[in-house]
Amino acid sequence: MSNELPIYHLIPQLKHQLEYHHEAILEAAPGAGKTTVVPLALMNEAWLKGRKIIMLEPRRLAAKTAAKRLADSLQEALGQRIGYRIRHEGKESPLTQVLVVTEGVLTRMLHDDPSLDDIALVIFDEFHERNLHSDLAFALCLQARELYRDQDPLKLLVMSATLDTDALETRLGCPTLTSQGRSFPITTHYGNKSLKTFQVTDEVVRLTCQAFYEETGSILVFLPGQKEIRQAASQLQQHLGHEAYLSILPLYGELSLKEQETVIEPTTAPHRKIVLATAIAQTSLTIDGIRVVIDSGLSREARFDANTAITRLHTRRATQAETTQRMGRAGRTEAGVCYRWWSEAQQHQLAPQAQPQIEISDLSSLVMDLAKWGVQERLELDWMTPPPNSHWQQAIDLLINLQALEQPKTSPPSLTLSQLGEQMSRLGIEPRLARLLLDGKQNNQSDLASAICTLLSEGDPLSNHHSDLSDRLHWLSGSRQIQSKRPRQHYLNAQQQWQKRSQQISTQPASNNGQKEIAFLLIRAFTDRIAQRAGQDHDKTRYKLANGRMASLSSLDPCAQSDWLIALDIGGHHGQEEDRIFLAYPIQLSMLTQDFDDLFTVKHHLAWSKKEERLLSESQHWIGKLCVHKQKLNKPSEADIGQAVCHFIRQEGLCVLPWNDTSEQLRARLQFAFTHDKQNLWPDCSDDALLKDLEDWLLPYLGTVTNQLAMNKLVLNDILLNRLDWQQQQSLNQKVPTRITVPSGSSHAIDYGEQQPTLRVKLQEMFGYTSSPTVLNQIIRIELLSPGQRPLAVTQDLAFFWREVYPEVRKEMRGRYPKHPWPEDPMTAQATAKTNRALRSS
Repeated sequence: MSNELPIYHLIPQLKHQLEYHHEAILEAAPGAGKTTVVPLALMNEAWLKGRKIIMLEPRRLAAKTAAKRLADSLQEALGQRIGYRIRHEGKESPLTQVLVVTEGVLTRMLHDDPSLDDIALVIFDEFHERNLHSDLAFALCLQARELYRDQDPLKLLVMSATLDTDALETRLGCPTLTSQGRSFPITTHYGNKSLKTFQVTDEVVRLTCQAFYEETGSILVFLPGQKEIRQAASQLQQHLGHEAYLSILPLYGELSLKEQETVIEPTTAPHRKIVLATAIAQTSLTIDGIRVVIDSGLSREARFDANTAITRLHTRRATQAETTQRMGRAGRTEAGVCYRWWSEAQQHQLAPQAQPQIEISDLSSLVMDLAKWGVQERLELDWMTPPPNSHWQQAIDLLINLQALEQPKTSPPSLTLSQLGEQMSRLGIEPRLARLLLDGKQNNQSDLASAICTLLSEGDPLSNHHSDLSDRLHWLSGSRQIQSKRPRQHYLNAQQQWQKRSQQISTQPASNNGQKEIAFLLIRAFTDRIAQRAGQDHDKTRYKLANGRMASLSSLDPCAQSDWLIALDIGGHHGQEEDRIFLAYPIQLSMLTQDFDDLFTVKHHLAWSKKEERLLSESQHWIGKLCVHKQKLNKPSEADIGQAVCHFIRQEGLCVLPWNDTSEQLRARLQFAFTHDKQNLWPDCSDDALLKDLEDWLLPYLGTVTNQLAMNKLVLNDILLNRLDWQQQQSLNQKVPTRITVPSGSSHAIDYGEQQPTLRVKLQEMFGYTSSPTVLNQIIRIELLSPGQRPLAVTQDLAFFWREVYPEVRKEMRGRYPKHPWPEDPMTAQATAKTNRALRSS
């Protein structure tokens, strides 16, 4: 242990904190020595009592590299006092005192031994990343300590260079120990460009070429993803490919561990390398010889959409914490340089921390882990950040669909693993793949299941090929030569690990690996991804998935010829309108109907078809949100017919009913009475009320309404009148009459369809009348008509009209209608509907 490392000066305080307390928080800059110094400094403390220290690292490469550095510090081989355990690999022995693990490994250790009796301390390294497994392991450790270690509590140490210390101090109840400074200084160069989430490759390549010629040592370039890494590698090859002692190497998570280890191997002068990396190189990783960091300022993360159950890639600006970690890779073994192509002002505007993965991830594995642990409710554990309810419910739905959880009998549903779910959880893998592997056992197809799991978990070896899974299986088996950018041996090694898992649950020999056998394994694990062709749009063939989403394939893809398929890998980038199918397997509908009838939900569908203008009654067979089969049913009951028609009316509105002038006037009169006659109980005939009360006033007449012709025969006037008893009908006619007698002696209709009652009458029929007529104390609006029945004026005050308006009307109209009376004094003239001649002869 070198006392030149900055972290060394904090070791006495850290030892004191852990000796007398059960929690500690350590914050130190990248390169300060947290990962390589702290475990060794603590491994001989008396309070360990011969028990182990577990240190969590976020990635396999970081875990194995950290373990090797620790072992080298002790001048020992891995597996003695320093061990490691990662997916598919590990070295440890009874001598091991410090075990470096990836976070998922600790979760499985907790399931196997919740008390962790042989563990004294758990170190959460790089906790700022807030990975799903680290948050889960942290919460489980807190509960395990409370339930099983109250006499000798498990000690917890949280470490990082960029922590949200306030939240941690509140949660753990202890102060933060902070180390200032780093091993070597880093000079940061800022640019003057705007930090954008697109078109970054050209700028990064320019800076890399500049740094190659201006600086010494190797260069680490941070890019958001594999696409940008390939683009940058191609451009750098063009610019720097002539350099004899330069290697341009990619580094990302989908590479095999052996390929990743090759990248971080030290170089000897005059050899240099340019490492093009994703966030895998961001924390807990020292690449020997790296002196320069070029930061794209971008990060790409997988974000789960609970509404669609699809995980999409989202490119965003890196956070302040992420850029600090990236910069720190340059100052590990000597003074370094960091290039940022955005301004220093923009650096201060970046978000402080990234969102915890628990807020943006598919939680199906986490929920199954918790169900195995015995958790029943989402907020039962003491989370750093609680899981979102929408993601939680989506995970439960998937696990029920996979038959890993018992069908819920309570609300909210309890998390009870089924017998199959218990078997799935013991495998410690993603739930879909666990179901697939167990179905392989059930169908004597363990080797085939292992091959499929390999291809689904290790990344697509034929990413530029069409989508058919069959070609990947042929490639993996060697039965067909297909060009791949990925080494086949890596997949064969991974397949061996899956076969080992299969052997835990099955020793049965494999049977045929035909199309039907493959489909049988996939259908149960990906029921929600069963897809039906929905049509073609230009160069894309669109499919509707059982989860209700739409996704597309290139129409040139052979799988696009299939009416049915299973969409095994779906995704796209944030903001895309439609998801893309990357990996699929064609199936036949007959496979579903003949062998998977339990997947179907049968619904009796009775609904009005606007296109056919009639009720359609059919039995529908559904898988999720896909209607797979329809069959016409015999005539439904009158009650069902009535309910279906009511549903149609509510959807489309009252306008679908056969209203006429008579029924519309009755409805308007009833609404007028409801509004203005509060002393009596009149039915509310507004649109909202009629739609709400359809079952009360219309349903009894709908039992035989099976088509538009029958609908048109409804007599709405009589139906509305039937809402009133005889006395109410008489009262309505008296209080809200349909007609009124005017001064001429004629009877005219009152129109209640306007905002207020309206009387349309020939002007001469109102002579001598100065007061305005009313209904329920509401003034009737009078529309005065010419002899030709054209509107002359509208008034609610006849006396005013006769005095102020009539003289002008008389002056204009008497020449146009000379056969009709136009007296100078209308208030004393005789009201009449007759002409002058008829008046003289009467």
